Formats: sequence, C-alpha cells, structure tokens
Amino acid sequence: MTTSGSAVDAAVAAVDAAIAQRDLPKLQTAYGALASAPKEALADRSAEIGPRLARHLPEMPPWHAAVYAVLVGALVEWDADAGVCAPPLLEGLRESLEQGIEFARLWGETHGEDEEPPDPTGLPSPAQQKAFGDDYADVWHAPYFGWLTVAKWESAAVAVLADPAVRRSLGNRDELVALTERLEPEIGDLQCVQKALLLLDEEPLLVLDRASGQGFRLRMSGIADNYQLQTLLAAVLIGGGQLPGDAPGAEAVALSTDAPFDPGRQQPPHRLESFNFAEPSGRWIWSATTPSRIPVVDGVRQLVLDAPVFRHDYATVRFLPRVSARLELEAVLTPAEAAPYFLGVRELMSWQEASRLAADGY
Repeated sequence: MTTSGSAVDAAVAAVDAAIAQRDLPKLQTAYGALASAPKEALADRSAEIGPRLARHLPEMPPWHAAVYAVLVGALVEWDADAGVCAPPLLEGLRESLEQGIEFARLWGETHGEDEEPPDPTGLPSPAQQKAFGDDYADVWHAPYFGWLTVAKWESAAVAVLADPAVRRSLGNRDELVALTERLEPEIGDLQCVQKALLLLDEEPLLVLDRASGQGFRLRMSGIADNYQLQTLLAAVLIGGGQLPGDAPGAEAVALSTDAPFDPGRQQPPHRLESFNFAEPSGRWIWSATTPSRIPVVDGVRQLVLDAPVFRHDYATVRFLPRVSARLELEAVLTPAEAAPYFLGVRELMSWQEASRLAADGY
C-alpha cells in the first residue's frame, strides 16, 4: 500500500532523476505528483524536500523553474528553511525582473502602443512564440519567459522574505527594488514583493508630535506600510497615555503585529487615521507608502505627526500576514529635550501641494 508520504518521497526522487537525466517529461510528471499530494504530506516533509527542490531550480528550464519555485515557497511557509531556499528563489526573481524589463522594451519597439503585450500571468503560448518570428530563440525566448514568470517568482520570494534572517542577509535589496519599479509600469502591481523588500528591522525612529512639542524614540521591525504604522503608533502613543485620541482595540493591535490572520476568511476591524504623517520638510508621507519612505535625518528616520487633514478609513491588519511586526517605545523626550529636533521642522504643506506631488509620483 502506497502512503501519501511515500508518494511524496517518490515524486521528489523523480525530480532528482529528471534533473540528472535532463528528462523534461519526467520533471513535469513529478511536479504533477507533488501538486496533487495531500498538503499534510507535503507539510510533514517540507523541511527536507524544500531545500532539495530549491537546489534544482537553477538547473530547470525557465517555466518549470518558476512553477517549482512557487511550490518551494509554499514549503517554506510550512517548515522549510527559508535561509537555505532563499538564494535560488531571489536569484530567480532578479533574472525574471530583468528579462521582463527586456521583454517590455522589445515589445514596445516592435508593436508600439497599438497592441497589448501577452497576459503576464498567462501560460506560454506556442502561437505567440511562432508569432515572434525567426529570431524567437535568439532574441525573444528568455525575455518572454521572464515576462510570464515574474508573478511566480514574486510569490516565492515573498515567502522567504518573511524571514528576518533572509532580509538581513540580502545584499542586493536596492537592485531588486529598482527592478520592480522599472517593470511595474509595464506589467502591473508588484507591491507584494516591493513591500517585502522594503521591510525595516530593528530600525530606530524619532517621532516628533507638533501639537505637544514632545518627541518619542521608538524602534520598529516588520511593518509593511504606513497604515500598519498608524495603528501601532496609535496603540503605543495614544493607548500608552502619551498623546490624546482614540486608541485602537486589542484585535486591531494583534492583527497588526503577530496574530494569525487568514485574508480570505477574516474581516479585520477598520479605523480612521489618528495622525497626518510628514517629513520634517513639511512634505506629506501617505499611509499607503512604506516606513522606508520616512527620511533619515542626522542618522535616524524622523517622522512628524500632525492632526489628520483627511481621515481615511483603513483595515487594521498586516499587509504581509506571515511577517510579525513590532513597535517599541524606548524614550519620551520632553518639549525641552525635543526642541533641537524641531528646529529643522517646517510648516506642513497644504493638501493641494501634497496632492500635486502625489500626482507627480512623489
């Protein structure tokens, strides 16, 4: 009698053999067996088979590597070692982004704005490959498959970037962020991987409250966007009795830090923003942006709080459910102690000017 666990082991062994023999049909059959295996059986063996499959990714054809990468990402979410699996997944992301950019360039040069490029989440199309013409193999092949696999590599990369150790060891973070920013206008939303790449860990933050003249030294980790920071700042400063206002409830704080959350099944509580975020220069910092948007001034990120000009309703939850977040208050500065920092703080710009800058992509 074949158990689900032994079937998973046999499928992984078939992957090993397919790579050794360069047998593409066997590689496809092995994936089918893994994809149809019970999740419990895959989860039970994830710590062993995740790194094993990850090591094979550079040896696979582009499409197959991306499909297997999604599976490796799922194994990481169960129990596979993110640090071991991360290098081939993040390298695959980088290559797919570069090839996707090249595909967008080639497509634009060939078709202009008259014809939409292929659906970037679609399947490889033999008809489309034929339509590329005689130079398909030499010119279009790698960019085409890069274009089609970006979303798969994004999913896999986000899985390993949930691990703080992976983020700390990431040496090409700026390069990857720049590649996503170049490709996003052509391919569409890449904010999941962007926010994962831009996560800050053990980051000092100086918050200056304009109304009270007080300052607050905090330390933040794993906060994906400034809506999440809104919730946690309100919990620490308002809930902690440092500032007046409406503090978030326990559920909102838990879902914004580390409580289990299933986006498909749970409806998180909503609340209105407690603060208007700004740079010391007076420029607004929109809540949809990330904490990395807060400028570094004299070696530390500085955030100015004003009363909300417009209060937006938002869901109090983590954008990246597998990433735990933390915001800790380390010191409270009296107005006298905070005064030197306020010397560099300018008047908050008008909402008209802030909106114009936002429309210009600021």
